[in-house]
Amino acid sequence: MKTSVLIRNARMASGSCPADILVSGGVISGKAPAGTLSADSAETVIDASGKLLLPGLFDIHAHLCQPGREDKERIATATAAALHGGVTGLMAMPDTAPVMDNAAQITTFMEICRTDALVDVIPSGCLTKGDGGEEQASYDSLRAKGVRFITDGDRAPDNMLLLYRAMQYASNLNLTFALRGDVPALTARAAMHPGTTSYRLGLAGSPSCAEEIGLETIIRLSVDTGNSLHVQTVSTAGSADILRRCKPETTGLSAEVALHHLLFTHEDVGCYDTNYKTLPPLRDRKDVDALIEAVNDGTIDCIVSDHTPCTPFSKLQDFVVAPQGMISLDTFLPAIYQYLVQTGRMSWETVVRACSDAPRRLMGLSPVSLEEGAPANLVVFDPEGETPVTDETLRSRARNFPCSPSPASAPVIRKNSAFRARADWCPAPAHGWCLSRSSGTLNPCGDWTVSPICGCSGYSVKI
Repeated sequence: MKTSVLIRNARMASGSCPADILVSGGVISGKAPAGTLSADSAETVIDASGKLLLPGLFDIHAHLCQPGREDKERIATATAAALHGGVTGLMAMPDTAPVMDNAAQITTFMEICRTDALVDVIPSGCLTKGDGGEEQASYDSLRAKGVRFITDGDRAPDNMLLLYRAMQYASNLNLTFALRGDVPALTARAAMHPGTTSYRLGLAGSPSCAEEIGLETIIRLSVDTGNSLHVQTVSTAGSADILRRCKPETTGLSAEVALHHLLFTHEDVGCYDTNYKTLPPLRDRKDVDALIEAVNDGTIDCIVSDHTPCTPFSKLQDFVVAPQGMISLDTFLPAIYQYLVQTGRMSWETVVRACSDAPRRLMGLSPVSLEEGAPANLVVFDPEGETPVTDETLRSRARNFPCSPSPASAPVIRKNSAFRARADWCPAPAHGWCLSRSSGTLNPCGDWTVSPICGCSGYSVKI
């Protein structure tokens, strides 16, 4: 049975006057000035007074792990976390087990998505067979299965001849190579950013120049081969400068930054806290400031989660051998609001561009419209809401997040983490509803059900 929903008195991210939005049959069937649509027109009414209506966000860099690494994450839990954080579409990295380097593996992955995913999921394909960095994967078969991005996930290319020939081969297939700038010889034994913290902890540093030299190289390869290039997880001020210089004269060049590189610095590692070990590593405050500026002026196109689940045991290991990465889908939109929008460092218009419009454009998708007749793909966000972070509220299977719940289930917020500690924070009842398809298909006209969302600042609406 389909459900009709009326969202009343919502503020628009565009700054236009508050509006009522009626959703029925998976489509925005009505839009009118606030207070004019009757509640009798819908089975469910959401009072969005004082809340913000946004297009659903799209994250083009998330590690879902399934199939093969269900000990870390599952498609069902990752997409539930995404919806919890305002994200209604994902591109999955190909580092499953086995990796997504052929059509059969893409088919297997999408079959799981059709039954388990709560949001739209697009797969990426491996650059090399087995993610081994030695032999080119079958790009024709990957393209036939709908793959748009070719990447080896977090692996930085070190075989330049193989990469050059692969980009030449793919230049006529309308594929984008998603690569990370790096010089592996400079970073092979690095554990974090070099600086006072790495010196105090006795850890080898990954120099900024390694990323910047690698970035110049892959841009040069893309220009020579005529292939589109998407730069993954930019982390340094120097990289932002290179992109600002090269983008005007380089067709098909785009870039992303992971949210944690806009929030944290290498000083947050503290005393060997592995939850702050990421790839690339967290950098200096000047790098954070430069990256935020680059998002604001459009030099960096997208903000991504780089959601990287890890098992509890692996993150309890010594800092040098512990895996990189943190989870961030659950808290994606609330963290963006609290640390970027609320502080005046980023506008809602920029958030929509970097977290919804630009990622969809790179995927070959149309931007989400909030006008009558458009498919419903919405987020209603409450700026006054509170988001406790506990084992009960996190939807991800993993827990490698820079915040640990106390025995009393109240959040223990570490210094400089994604959420400030407040005396009145406590586990909260449901803050709203998630409208998700009960059929488990990716058909936007399929059936959907209304279910409560606990612990989110507002309502994620994906039909």
